[in-house]
Amino acid sequence: MDEVYVEKLLWYVQRRMEGGEGAVVSVRIRDVCGVDRRCCIIVHSLMTRLVEEGLAGRHKQGVYLIERRAVEEVLTALKKWT
Repeated sequence: MDEVYVEKLLWYVQRRMEGGEGAVVSVRIRDVCGVDRRCCIIVHSLMTRLVEEGLAGRHKQGVYLIERRAVEEVLTALKKWT
C-alpha cells in the first residue's frame, strides 16, 4: 500500500478529532482523496479493514464512522500498517 495515502487518512482522522464534538468521527473518502481514484480505492480498503477489526462502522457508501473512544486505537492500527 502506498504510505502517502495512509498518511493522508491519518492526517484527516487527527484533524477531524481535534475540531469536533459528538460521539463519532465521520470519515468521507471523497474528503480524504478528492477525485484521486487510486487513493479512494486504498482508503476504502483501509476503512474496510478497520470495519472488519471492529474499530469503525460503515454508514453509507463512501462514509465511515469511528467512535471517539476508538480513535486512538484506529490511529495506532493505521500507523502500524504504514
